[in-house]
Amino acid sequence: MIKVRIMICFLFLSLCACKEPKKEIKETKEITPKVVVDKVQSVNNDQLSDFIGEYEFKDPDNPKENLLLVLKTADIKSIADFEGYAWEETNEKGEIVEKTLIGLFYGNTDLFDQAREGYGPGFFVANAQVEPAGENSLQVNVRATASDILENPVLPPIKSTKEALKKGNKKWEITEIDIFRELIFEIKNPKELILKSDLGLEDKTFKKVK
Repeated sequence: MIKVRIMICFLFLSLCACKEPKKEIKETKEITPKVVVDKVQSVNNDQLSDFIGEYEFKDPDNPKENLLLVLKTADIKSIADFEGYAWEETNEKGEIVEKTLIGLFYGNTDLFDQAREGYGPGFFVANAQVEPAGENSLQVNVRATASDILENPVLPPIKSTKEALKKGNKKWEITEIDIFRELIFEIKNPKELILKSDLGLEDKTFKKVK
């Protein structure tokens, strides 16, 4: 009787050992990678001569306050006491010369004056000097004194305050503002530059017109 019980126990244990253990099934979810579209193309700014031309910002609400950036290259020997960014080029005579990117900025005081209330902006044309500011940005250095700020917009072909005054423009007597600014332009693509405000104002897109 004892032998029979032992045999029954042995058979029961054998059957338990033959059963496959249950597999744990984990639910898997398909993960779709999130694609971030960069709205700014990667543009190398080492060759600043690529940015020769005229870039304009149009203000649809007030065309009088349009902005214009005119850029060209120049031999640094033609600039007195030059300090800034330059690169080497070979001219038509086979000589190595150093070039830089300079130009004119036609602007108004709203770019620098957050507190204007009850009066219109002043206008100016100022010399601009350009240098790289990271892989996808340009730094445009602009200088103008309070005596360069005028009552009415300055437009090409006028290139200086002196010329503008001769044409009948008048000095802006509202307030004294000296302008010595480093404007940062993000390169959206070769034909669009975005002026980034450091005063919490809206960015402005300049489009190449020439």
